[in-house]
Amino acid sequence: MEKELKVTCPGCDTILIVDRITGKLLETRKPLVEESTGDRFKDALLKVEQDKAKYALAFDNLKEKQERKKKLAEDLFNASLKDAKNDNNEKPHSIFDAD
Repeated sequence: MEKELKVTCPGCDTILIVDRITGKLLETRKPLVEESTGDRFKDALLKVEQDKAKYALAFDNLKEKQERKKKLAEDLFNASLKDAKNDNNEKPHSIFDAD
């Protein structure tokens, strides 16, 4: 007879490892993925793959957002530069210039 008893919660699929002699809870294993295969190693691999896809998507979205911000800043700079070149004032008015 084993020293430990494994009990699976039907509601949340958490595995509880209980000592048969003392009745103390030794370990709680929450499921790594929603659709568990029953093998913790396979579940861990599935979780890594899911996380990798999720983080890659988040990174791509952030990269696209940064590119839009960069393009907006460049457009604003170019418009301001064009306005500055078309301005007829040769130099700004100074308080030291005699009127």
